[in-house]
Amino acid sequence: MENDVHILVVDDNQENLKVVNSLLKEENYKIALALDGKSALDTLEKTRIDIILLDIMMPGMDGFEVCKILKSNERTKNVPVIFLTAKSDIDDVVKGFREGGVDYITKPFRKEELIVRVRNQVQLKLARDFLANSEIEMRKSRDEYMRVLYGLSKILNRE
Repeated sequence: MENDVHILVVDDNQENLKVVNSLLKEENYKIALALDGKSALDTLEKTRIDIILLDIMMPGMDGFEVCKILKSNERTKNVPVIFLTAKSDIDDVVKGFREGGVDYITKPFRKEELIVRVRNQVQLKLARDFLANSEIEMRKSRDEYMRVLYGLSKILNRE
């Protein structure tokens, strides 16, 4: 199931996109790339994305703005956002978490660290999805069970 994870990488620097794309493809993730916030939002409208790696300093909309939009949208609010940025000031880190980021990695990053942090978020996302689906299935089973019991009670009350 981890091989079917779709990751969106958003960075205005094409070299950064190439490096991150290459690293994540080695891990067998499906990758989508965007050069700016608007392109990222457009991609999210058309494609199922499980995790987003998001730069902060970009032309037009910065990463904080993109994250705020994502978290205010019912369809994308639960997509984990990992900030991947050169901004290392503690105020920026805190702002990233306040805007809804689940992790914050500063550039230049270490390959191993990026992979482990992405893998951790993938596992958490898959676990959350599994729990949400299990809850839906349990409700369906409970509702069916209640319908059967109700039907049996009607039969027993007729006798």
